[in-house]
Amino acid sequence: MTDKGVGEDVVWFADYHFPPPPPSSTSSSRKTIKKNPFKNLKGADLLGERDLTRRFIHAVNEHKLAPGLKMSYCGDRPDPSACDEDGQKPDAAFYRMAVAPSDDKPHWGDQLIACEFKVAKSSGAIQDPFEDVPNTVDGVVPSVSEHRKKNRGQIITYAELLFAVQQRIAVFTLLVLGRQCRFIRWDRSGLVVTRSFDYYKKWKFFVDVLWRISQSSDKQLGLDPTAHRLFPGDPDYLLMTTAAKSVTSDVDHRERVLDEAPKDSFVFSYVRKAFRKSVEDDRWPRYRVEVPDGKQTRMYLIGKPSFRAKGLAGRGTRGYVALECGTGRFVWLKDAWRAHYLLVDREGDILERLMKANVPNIPTLICHGDIEDQVTYTPQRWEEKNPAPSVHSGTGTPPSSNVAGSSSSTSQKRKLDSDECEGDVPPPKGLSRLPFRSDSPLRRHKHYRLVVEEVALALSEFQYGRQLVTVVKDCVIAHYNAYQKLLLLHRDISSGNVLIYPRIVEMEDGRFKVEYTGILADWEMAKETTVLDPRQPERTGTWQYMSVALLSGDKAVEVCDELESFFYVLLYNATRYLLSPLPDITIANFLDEFFDQYGWGDGRYVCGDKKKNTIANGELEVAHTVKLKFKSSMDDVLADLLSWFKAHYVVSRYENDKMPEVSRSAVATPQSSAGDLKSATPGPARRLTGASVPPRVALPGKGSTQREGPSKEDREKATLASSHAAVVTLLEDAERTLVWSMGDKAGDRIPKTWRPDKKYDHECSTHISAVGTSNKKRSLSLCPLPSSVLQRLRHRPHLPDRARRSRGCRAIIKISSSLRIYRIYLPVRIRCTLSIPSHL
Repeated sequence: MTDKGVGEDVVWFADYHFPPPPPSSTSSSRKTIKKNPFKNLKGADLLGERDLTRRFIHAVNEHKLAPGLKMSYCGDRPDPSACDEDGQKPDAAFYRMAVAPSDDKPHWGDQLIACEFKVAKSSGAIQDPFEDVPNTVDGVVPSVSEHRKKNRGQIITYAELLFAVQQRIAVFTLLVLGRQCRFIRWDRSGLVVTRSFDYYKKWKFFVDVLWRISQSSDKQLGLDPTAHRLFPGDPDYLLMTTAAKSVTSDVDHRERVLDEAPKDSFVFSYVRKAFRKSVEDDRWPRYRVEVPDGKQTRMYLIGKPSFRAKGLAGRGTRGYVALECGTGRFVWLKDAWRAHYLLVDREGDILERLMKANVPNIPTLICHGDIEDQVTYTPQRWEEKNPAPSVHSGTGTPPSSNVAGSSSSTSQKRKLDSDECEGDVPPPKGLSRLPFRSDSPLRRHKHYRLVVEEVALALSEFQYGRQLVTVVKDCVIAHYNAYQKLLLLHRDISSGNVLIYPRIVEMEDGRFKVEYTGILADWEMAKETTVLDPRQPERTGTWQYMSVALLSGDKAVEVCDELESFFYVLLYNATRYLLSPLPDITIANFLDEFFDQYGWGDGRYVCGDKKKNTIANGELEVAHTVKLKFKSSMDDVLADLLSWFKAHYVVSRYENDKMPEVSRSAVATPQSSAGDLKSATPGPARRLTGASVPPRVALPGKGSTQREGPSKEDREKATLASSHAAVVTLLEDAERTLVWSMGDKAGDRIPKTWRPDKKYDHECSTHISAVGTSNKKRSLSLCPLPSSVLQRLRHRPHLPDRARRSRGCRAIIKISSSLRIYRIYLPVRIRCTLSIPSHL
């Protein structure tokens, strides 16, 4: 949430968000309060947190300051782990009277307004996460104190969980700090926070605001009116319970030949199991949600999401196994706050184009659409408070926001996507005005839902290595068809978007079998190669699977980058889930170093050393002289693909060094189609009706002699790195001709207790790899960071707050005559380098 906020005057905030009801409304009559209801809180600055909370709750409820609502204490016990696995315990919350709890638990699904209490000072330290600054536009800035940052992060996690559990447009928080308090409004773009005020002195104003809150509609208080809460006894609630238990027509989804043809209304067992899991926790609310379908609206029943993205600001994607009202079929429903930019297509619109072009192995669209007029408000308020000098304001460096939040502690992995982008992009030719401000640090988002037929399995559910190859190959075919027919690049190839979908197909002898196929999902980042201008301010894609070239410099996404991402998908899942001679801890460390670590250079995040060196050297090394081996056919597949991407890296680097002034086009010529692909598994060919497939190509032999500049074989292999046909041919040949074991899957190789910060052990010893080989070099030693380095580290603006305030970090130091070069490993999966003069 860094730099994603706006400060606000509390009177303006209350008048805008909690306006008094019109005199003609049917709101409850207002009780006249003649005396200060907070008289027992005059000395609130001296009270402990629990005493402060109890007295405040008593004052609100005893004097009925919010009629129809109840303020309840909920800081003793967390909700069950199925509802909140982190066991968070906010101090209090406002609830509608009908659902107000009495067991001192949070009841996240029922909270209307969250409340957090802090003493004014603790051991002399101020607790307020924000600071008021007079005579400024907003008047509020984030505190830089480490303790106060922690408090800010705490309330962010509360708001994030409310967004996850409930169907929300916005979340309101009341923050009480001794005798001061603030209101905060959160949405998917950021936060609006008020200046603090003394509720004891200004009790009449505060009482008026609480009454107005009690008279506000659910929509005014941030609840989504297109999501209808279901309660036990509601017909739809009972329908969900019945659908979760019924198993009469279910079919086991494992690959096999079936004894008989399944019924038309069959359901794969994993689909019903996922739906049952989504409704088994009574604390997680159930909803009937609306999804646009042209001029009509469809209804779907949902419970707990099967997937939800971490973090508060951003798209906030949630995926549900949903029950379709009317038909009773299970579908996949995606709820997200999409980037609201002029040139960014909606995912459903892209799927419609793919389906019309008969692109295989993609989700089948049912319906989709934007949800009413639900857009994030925070960027609008920032623009109102920071008027542009002219309508043609340039795209210079954006000013910093007046309010910043704290990075959520749940963010562990690096992902460059639209959630992190800032600013806006130029309009198409012919438009003279930008629809949104280019200098705003806040991104606009719009609420969006999409429904597809396929409820797929995660890629990690593959059963054996050859099946993993098949699924990835199917997705490469989908990518090829999209590129060939529509000049469309996916631009977010990752493990999460390569899915498994079991299909029931008829065999030549008339019997049926369950066959796993790959589905390439999440096309929301897709872009035609003919669109040369950027549509969003930053690069999109999943960091772990982006190509070395994309992570190392500014360039347009090309086919070779996408195919390299498919290679990383194959590598990651093979390494994590297949049998290999390496210990599990070594596997965990290698995956962390290869996929999650990164560097910082030229003012941006850059590719990590492990990935870059692997592509440059063409060797899969987990540690010094220790290679990644599976002792199976997967070794051949990965080695061949890696050799192609190494050759492409060698040729590209040579050409760039030779002709640095030449800019290369990101648009490649589509290849011609050449008939249907044959089955990748023994048996009849798969039928891909209407689908183009890349033609088979002759692959080069192995072995080469190294000479100055790229060899002939390097250039041949470099072209294969940009060829769908070559990749599909290689994977298809691997399926058909290589020897595979049906029992080569080991399960998850990452130990449950493994943490990245546990890799670097003792203060004065070198790091020993898990396979027992020393990593020691003469010029390297492991030691604590000196204070001078820590001081510089804390002022590195590109590092997250948790990194800059880390105390227990260690550094490997290389000492030269004039510089000490610190390779810094921090306990948040971050690695960076600092060069410090030796005398410091």
